[in-house]
Amino acid sequence: MNDKNPKPKPKRSHYFEYAALRVLEFAVNLVPRRLALALGGAVGRLLCLFGVYRRIVRKNFDHVGLWDRGKADKIIRGLYRNMGRYAVDFLRRGKLPPYRLNRYELYMSARDKGKGTIIVLAHFGNWELLASVWGKQVSDLNVVAKPMSNSLVEGWLFKKRTALGVSTIYTESALRGMLTVLKRNGVTAILIDQNMGSMGTPVPFLGKTASTVRTVAGLIRKTGAAAVPMYAIMRGDGRYDIEFFEAEPPPAPQAGADGDSEAAIAAIQAQHNDILSQWVMKHPEHWFGWFHRRFRGFVDYRK
Repeated sequence: MNDKNPKPKPKRSHYFEYAALRVLEFAVNLVPRRLALALGGAVGRLLCLFGVYRRIVRKNFDHVGLWDRGKADKIIRGLYRNMGRYAVDFLRRGKLPPYRLNRYELYMSARDKGKGTIIVLAHFGNWELLASVWGKQVSDLNVVAKPMSNSLVEGWLFKKRTALGVSTIYTESALRGMLTVLKRNGVTAILIDQNMGSMGTPVPFLGKTASTVRTVAGLIRKTGAAAVPMYAIMRGDGRYDIEFFEAEPPPAPQAGADGDSEAAIAAIQAQHNDILSQWVMKHPEHWFGWFHRRFRGFVDYRK
């Protein structure tokens, strides 16, 4: 299902951004992947050194309080390095990087239930690589995405996904679009680790309260669709581990009252946030949510 790609008139700065993106894309495809990854990692370290988004990253680390200052600094340096390395693979064309699928049977089992599958994603590792791996192997694969403010970049990304056999559902019609896909036993992938403000509900994440998307939990409750959390992270040697996780809906009261339904949705949200939290605590340098205002409303990012 391809929603109409919104195309607001580009600003002058958007043309420069788009030109820079295409130049970078051209450059990383000129050299061998190993060299490109090394250069990407070096650029990431420079961004860390110059403090790009460093204040937001530091506030998030301080807020969750999971690591002491020294350990957090080491993780942050690795985070910036990984940002550059993942950006390289996102921009490269042609042959896929080497990867290994782990517990793929969890996805197959979910799909065989016949009620549609929701791939639960986070800004963790290389989430865009999953479209490259699956696009031409899995039928009826759809991703939920918020259109970028730069329509030129959005158009480039839209074409990139479409070429892989992946359809885009834009957030403004996400509920309707996802429901349509699930009814035909299709697959939708959605990122759930961004702050949803008043549109979300407060759910624990990394031990702290965070506004969390309701759409996934609500659809699972309504349709019986299966949820399969998954990620793709790069190892030190440049290979990827693509991991699938089980997320059977937790026990909850049967529908019979609004309170029962809300309790069921909250339980599913908490389950998914707990799975994502485990990813981040195990591999904190691979979660790019550190760059986001994930705990807005509970952390003052203005200072």
